Amino acid sequence: MSDTLDDTRYLQLAEQALAAIEAAADAADLDSKRDGSVLRLDLDSGDQVIVNLQQPTHQLWLASRAGAHHYVWNGRLWQDTRTAETLGAALHRVMDTLGAPPLDVPSLQ
Repeated sequence: MSDTLDDTRYLQLAEQALAAIEAAADAADLDSKRDGSVLRLDLDSGDQVIVNLQQPTHQLWLASRAGAHHYVWNGRLWQDTRTAETLGAALHRVMDTLGAPPLDVPSLQ
């Protein structure tokens, strides 16, 4: 995985990812709040799932009580820097782990 994105392309792809997650959260009737480059999903259990942009490293970060992961653009998808899991697959897994409704984001699979 190598970062060949310039800042403009990174922001475009990262914003598309956040918008897709927001739309999926709305479809799953989850509470979400966007504050600049940070998207927070508030679950009924009191847990939170946070996705945020890390512009200096051209990454997206996913954090929850289930763990934290960093994602880079591989030319097609956002992919975990350690496990190669896609951001979409990770969101689905994290929501399941936290006992929350499924969060399916096909564009991030």
